[in-house]
Amino acid sequence: MNRSSKKLIPTGQPHARRHPLEDGGVRITTFVPLQFKKRGIKKVVVGPVGVDDPVVVNAPTPAISPVLDSPLLKTLGRGYYWQHLLDTGAARDAAEIAVREGLHRVTVSDALRFALLAPGIVQAALEGTLPRTMSLEMLQRRTIPLDWEGQREMVEGHW
Repeated sequence: MNRSSKKLIPTGQPHARRHPLEDGGVRITTFVPLQFKKRGIKKVVVGPVGVDDPVVVNAPTPAISPVLDSPLLKTLGRGYYWQHLLDTGAARDAAEIAVREGLHRVTVSDALRFALLAPGIVQAALEGTLPRTMSLEMLQRRTIPLDWEGQREMVEGHW
């Protein structure tokens, strides 16, 4: 926030300034260009390009603990279960599963897409290490590539 013009400066390079004090000390002011992005109803901090984790203190324990995305994990579980039903022949198609579960067919089809995610992405979701801006809502709105390499690039590009 630039106090003189009272507007957010969205871009810039991180830098530090030294301000001499009257008693001989030095006050250091640091500028780091951070952005806040909405993730559902929450806002998360996103750092500049090249900074993987903008809010980290060099400590033995992580400054920001891993966050498990419950709706994403629930949808992943449903997707894998429903894919198992299709693979074993217990259900013919997504429409039959939707009737059994009392859900809309589109809801079932969306969850089945998550059964095709790369194992590394699923593991990161289970550990809570996916980028904080990647949520169930974001993944539902985007077209997820079928190949795992394309999925990794999608996640890395979002990181």
